[in-house]
Amino acid sequence: MTQPSGSSPEKTLSQATKDRRATPSFLPDPVPENDLKKILDAGLSAPSAYNLQPWRFVVVRDAEQRARLRQAAMKQPKVEEAPVVIVACADLEGWRRGDLDEVIRLAQHNGYGDEARYASTRKNISSLFDSAPGAAGGLAPDFAVWANRQTMIAFTTMMWMAEVLGYDTAPMEGFYEDQVKAALGIPAHVRVVALLAIGHRKGEDKLFAGRFAMQRTVFAEKWGNPIP
Repeated sequence: MTQPSGSSPEKTLSQATKDRRATPSFLPDPVPENDLKKILDAGLSAPSAYNLQPWRFVVVRDAEQRARLRQAAMKQPKVEEAPVVIVACADLEGWRRGDLDEVIRLAQHNGYGDEARYASTRKNISSLFDSAPGAAGGLAPDFAVWANRQTMIAFTTMMWMAEVLGYDTAPMEGFYEDQVKAALGIPAHVRVVALLAIGHRKGEDKLFAGRFAMQRTVFAEKWGNPIP
């Protein structure tokens, strides 16, 4: 069984990636505020294209809220068992509703760039994300897909920080998005991307199921060339 955070040194990331399993059941032991803040800060420090940070996170700790969320998450017991469930979302309208202004304000505050750069950033982002997918010379992305990818980078960073701090985690994609939105009051223009349960596991860890060999999934220089 894992030890509470603070009773042993943090794991290295290489050890955490080796040890991590999706946790099937959790103890009710709470996650201290300082550890939760470290986990959240790690995710918010993740890289983001254009620094737009379209991610939003709902931290669910209240027992009644976790019970509601469990119903929306295909009644998975661990949603209610885990002391913390982070609901990762992608805000598809955030950049129009002040995020771009804040990105530029932060750049100005930190001395990153100049007025010409800020004007160019505003023009380029507006042009890119206002265009239909595939437009803008073929560069315009599907914004929902793009925001999902950005959010998953931050989500995964939170997961690894929790593991490094000695917690167990369960990333989940099994949920009914409309029900999660209703339970947590999430606006219609926001997409629910994934759920992350964090705590200490109850019982034995899952056995290692194995992973494909690198030569099966990693190629050198072009598709199909085996990496040495």
